Amino acid sequence: MSQIEDLGAAKQLIEMQLKDIDNIGTKVPYGLEYSFWENFTAKIIDRIYGNDSRQRHGFEQAGRGGCFSVFDTYSEHQRREDFLEILSCKKEYLENLIKDLDVRTHGPGHKASEGTNEFGLPPESDVYSEEISKTGDASPLDHAVYEILSKIKDPALLKEARLNLIALRDELLRPKPSWARLKHHMIWLIEFGKEEFFSILPFVVLYIRKISD
Repeated sequence: MSQIEDLGAAKQLIEMQLKDIDNIGTKVPYGLEYSFWENFTAKIIDRIYGNDSRQRHGFEQAGRGGCFSVFDTYSEHQRREDFLEILSCKKEYLENLIKDLDVRTHGPGHKASEGTNEFGLPPESDVYSEEISKTGDASPLDHAVYEILSKIKDPALLKEARLNLIALRDELLRPKPSWARLKHHMIWLIEFGKEEFFSILPFVVLYIRKISD
């Protein structure tokens, strides 16, 4: 599938998907209408940013930080509440992508190919500043990793945590993540802290269908 070069047309496609969200919210939670909308939106993002972009993964992750209501043990009321929360998060993420496209189109001196650091920010940005909490370019998983790293004061532990968490994040975003490699970093995370482990676990669950070996 060819990539969209016209950023104005790309913006219109995302706006079209945004208009459908209110209607999707009235349908069966996680039903066929939602699946079709989510898959089609992901394909549009692929055409704009390229396959397996951080924007595609960010869209997939949006709203999944603490939601397990896709499981049958949840009540219908809880499933719908969490479903609407996920739609709200995806709406906010798409709105941020539109802002990003506006910057790429009209922003002074902006270059679409500009290099970024591991959190999707320009290289000169301090990755431990609050900027990651404000950018629409960083994914929900990036935010979760940043939240863990930002609380570590010991330099040696910070270096160890960064190596493990970034490696875990990068492995999850591969087309076919390796369970052997994920397990190594998840064991480190379990030993590091319960709260930190469960803040990352929903993203592992999100990509579990792709994890191999």
